[in-house]
Parts: sequence; C-alpha cells; structure tokens
Amino acid sequence: MRVTPSLGRFVAWLPRYDSVRFPLIPYSFLVFLAGCLSHRHLDQALLADRGASARNQGVAETYTLGCPDLVEISVAGRPDVSGRQTIGPDGRIPLHHAGPFRIEGQTPKEAAGLIAKHLQVPRDSVRLHVVKFQSKLIYLSGEGTGVPRAVPYQGQETVLDLLQRIGGITPGASAGEVYVVRSHVAEGDRPEVFHVDLQGIVMKKDQHTNMRLEPFDQVYVGESRQGKLDKCLPPCLRPFYQALHGIGPSKRGNPPAFIPPGAVPHEE
Repeated sequence: MRVTPSLGRFVAWLPRYDSVRFPLIPYSFLVFLAGCLSHRHLDQALLADRGASARNQGVAETYTLGCPDLVEISVAGRPDVSGRQTIGPDGRIPLHHAGPFRIEGQTPKEAAGLIAKHLQVPRDSVRLHVVKFQSKLIYLSGEGTGVPRAVPYQGQETVLDLLQRIGGITPGASAGEVYVVRSHVAEGDRPEVFHVDLQGIVMKKDQHTNMRLEPFDQVYVGESRQGKLDKCLPPCLRPFYQALHGIGPSKRGNPPAFIPPGAVPHEE
C-alpha cells in the first residue's frame, strides 16, 4: 500500500496527539468538575451549619410587632383574654371585655408587659410570642435564590441563617456574587449595597460579612459561570453538562437588577 506524504505526516503526528493533546480533554473536564464539586460542597456546608442558635440569641426578642402579625397570648387564670390574635390595621388586638389594646411597634416582651399592666395582673403571668410573621418582608432575587420572591422577616437574623431558612442556594449559584441592598426609603437616603463573602462565611468560618438583616432588605445571589454556560449550550448537550455539574434545567429568565439607581456600594 502506498502511503501519501499527507497520510505519513498524520501517522507521524498520532503519538504526539496521544501523549500531549489528548490528555488536555480530560484535564478540562476535571477543571469544570472541580468547580461543580466546590459548589456542592459549599451548599452542603451551608445547610449543615449549626451555629444559628448561638448567633441568634435574643433576636426574636428584638422583633417589633405590626399588622398583620399573628400572636399568641397566654394570661394565667384568664382564658377569656388568652389565645391567638391578629394585629389589626390600627395596631390593636382585641382583649375581650378589656377592649382593643395597641401593641404595634412593641417587642413581644414589651407588649406582654403593657398587657399585664392593662389587665392589672402580675407581669410574669402574661406571655406573648409571634406565631406567624406577616408584617415585614425580605426580598430575594437573582438566579442563586430561585424564583424572585418575598419571605417573612423574622428579626435580625444573619444572611447565612436566611439562606438556610429558604433551603440553601440553587444549583448554578455564585458564592462570589452575594449582596444585600438596603434601600433607606424611610430615611430618604440613597440605597447601600453590601457584599457578602459566602465562601468565607461557610468554609472559613469568617463572620465578618455575615451581616444582620433589617426589614425590607433585598438579598441577591448571582449566577456562576457554569450556570451561564448552561444557557448557551445547544439543547442536545445540556443534559450531559447539567449531569456533570449538578445544574438543573433553567426555567427562569435573567435575574432582576440588584443595584438600584444611585445606590452606594459599601466598602468591606
């Protein structure tokens, strides 16, 4: 069989392809796989963190009541005024024969003390706690939090504790793109933007940026490069890529902008 020059050059190139070029393909897969495993490890560590009880000691006591929070009142020896009540638009709750009583703007402990004084009973005979938080919200946005939505504000919990409460970050989330936007609408000031180092908080136990949330804060979690690349692939390749990187099919559009016009970035 006669070997043409071009065929000869191809045959001579084969060993170089096997020893040099071909290993680059599995190497690139390992690089992408490392990113995937890092994300999975981060998400698992986030949900496995058990420091919430220590971080949130006293947080529930600082929550201020408002309409339409659902509260449960227990007064020793007074079943007529005990039970669950929803705070009305006027900030009051009905106390049966004692009439409506305003507790809006008070903490649960303060409200219990005022009720005890109003009913002329010992302070320690009255207990009040929030059954359902409904008066204040935290807004979630970005691909990393799933569908943009509002969740109840339950006091000054940290960003980590909020992400645990909503079930963690989604596949395709970027731990380097986590921000808290504080609007300052009531004060008439420009919004502030705080960067949250989720990787440092979860993996290095560095709580420096694990800030406490305030009512109506917006928490944004961006999208990783793997998640963005998933959207660019042809449909026939997506199942393989998603299986490799643990990224579910994306059914959402682009995340809403998380930095309002005129926002003030916060320096760490």
